[in-house]
Amino acid sequence: MFEKSATSILVAAILAASGCASLPERDPALDNARLSLDAARRNPQVVTYAPAELQQASVTLRQADDLAANGGRYDEVHSLAILASQRAAAAQDVARVRSEQAALAAQRSASDARIQADAAQVRAAEAQRQADDAQRLAASAPPVVYDYRRRQGETLYEAPVTSVRAVVGPPQQRCWVERQVVDPGNGINVPGAIVGGVVGGILGHQIGSGHGQDVATGIGAASGAVIGANVGRAPDTVYTQDVQRCENVPSVGSLDYWDVTYTFRGYEHHVQTTSPPGQTIIVNADGEPRI
Repeated sequence: MFEKSATSILVAAILAASGCASLPERDPALDNARLSLDAARRNPQVVTYAPAELQQASVTLRQADDLAANGGRYDEVHSLAILASQRAAAAQDVARVRSEQAALAAQRSASDARIQADAAQVRAAEAQRQADDAQRLAASAPPVVYDYRRRQGETLYEAPVTSVRAVVGPPQQRCWVERQVVDPGNGINVPGAIVGGVVGGILGHQIGSGHGQDVATGIGAASGAVIGANVGRAPDTVYTQDVQRCENVPSVGSLDYWDVTYTFRGYEHHVQTTSPPGQTIIVNADGEPRI
């Protein structure tokens, strides 16, 4: 009897212990993992700079959900949930670091571009300065005088002339002085013409009657206007003065030079001569003219 009671007590204790060790209905770590993963997914930096890390966190959380749904061990589900949260947080950190690196790289690129632009401006300014110096030097240098005289023992050749152009000087300006009538600027006395017309019309209206009176009025107004227009004008005030006039005319006289083009050994050459050449020109082995 005693042995049966002890056996019943032992079985009840084992059943109680096994009941206490059963899995809880919901692991809080899974909820925390889901919140962390959702926050990472809503972060545009994570989507742009840490897509691989975000994918790892998603796979880990899916494994934890599948294990919990299939009645897996609590400790394994809990470990996977914690790992998913850690990987979601790591994705956030990686995305932040990479975005800062990208911003620094963009700043360096912009700075390098500004430096290159400044250097290009400096080079352009230096090139312009050198060009100005060369132009001033060329303007101040004496003209180059070529010695076309024949050298002793030099072999000469005939080169065909392909074109000849006569070059004259620039147009010349020819000026002269002539007498010109000048208007003194008195003009017509407009107020006098108006007043004279009115007064002449009144006086003409007092002459005659009927149609003759109208004619007299018109004649009086016209005469009065002419007289009034010339009031204040001095007689015979027109005078003349000397006026200089100029015009450009083509240059006349002798030509400046002859621009001669010739070919020698397949190359085109140019030379300026003081007299027109013939059909050929004498040159040396380098194609330089000789006289």
